[in-house]
Amino acid sequence: MPGHPCTQEPIQVSFILFPGFALTSFALAIEALSVANLISEQELYRYNICSAVDKQQGGRVVSSNLVPVETTANLEQCLESDLVFIGAYKDAANFEDHDLLSMLRILNRRKARLATLSGGSFILARAGLIADKSCTLVPEFRTTFAELYPDYNLQENLYTVYKNTFTSAGGTSTLDMMFYLISLDYGREFAYEMTEMFLQDRIRSSEEMQSSRRILNLRIKSPTLGAAVELMEKHIAEPYPIATLASSIGTTQRNLETVFQKHVQTTPSRYYLTLRLKQARHMLEETHLSIANIAQATGFSSQSHFSKCFRDLYDIRPSDLRP
Repeated sequence: MPGHPCTQEPIQVSFILFPGFALTSFALAIEALSVANLISEQELYRYNICSAVDKQQGGRVVSSNLVPVETTANLEQCLESDLVFIGAYKDAANFEDHDLLSMLRILNRRKARLATLSGGSFILARAGLIADKSCTLVPEFRTTFAELYPDYNLQENLYTVYKNTFTSAGGTSTLDMMFYLISLDYGREFAYEMTEMFLQDRIRSSEEMQSSRRILNLRIKSPTLGAAVELMEKHIAEPYPIATLASSIGTTQRNLETVFQKHVQTTPSRYYLTLRLKQARHMLEETHLSIANIAQATGFSSQSHFSKCFRDLYDIRPSDLRP
């Protein structure tokens, strides 16, 4: 079909499930691969399920909500995979298995992609495999992670990308990471088609879907760019200083400025300001809030400063948009 991936050998995928794994994250990840196969009418991904504890095929792994999942392969078969998902949640911080950690290091040396679901970042951290010491995990365990790994930088993003490691915050953010991974393998347009397939399942508004696509598009250009813009959109009312923003996504202010100049031909500060002013214009046109309230809601310390910035960008005053 036009725009669909060409026939090629399936990408080999393994899911390593730890006892107490998060069922939602696992289900969404495997569903995304299944949908990719379905809409392409090809086997783009061939996946198996392994247990982190019972290393033989045919056993069960029980999720945090006590739903069991049958394994389809033994753990050693993961060594043949191109992409390995680490599904962990309950008690992930306490996991210790030298053989499994050693296997993950072997996969990393072989350039396999390693992706975490929910609390899987604990496992990669234990193995010393979180690239650039920057990662994401399920929010409720961030305090514990920070205590165990104080030198690591926990990002606020839905997911993080660095070289061949991908870490997610779990839950429905799993889909955002999956769309990105699939876009790397089969292109942006194919990933966009997949987002349409999941529109109803995710119960997202049109605006949220557009935002998800926009961030995906930016991530494809540059993971650093996409991560930065994601945080900018989350912090409109109380904007981050650019140095704080850079630190929050595991980079430097200088590198962030280079990335923005290369990909969007502007500075991070200017991009951030434009985002805030676009949000302000939307609020001016769609709500009855006062201009003073809108200025405050978009991170401006005074109405006069807001009005000046707004006029510089749009060549009109905020009051011109009001009857």
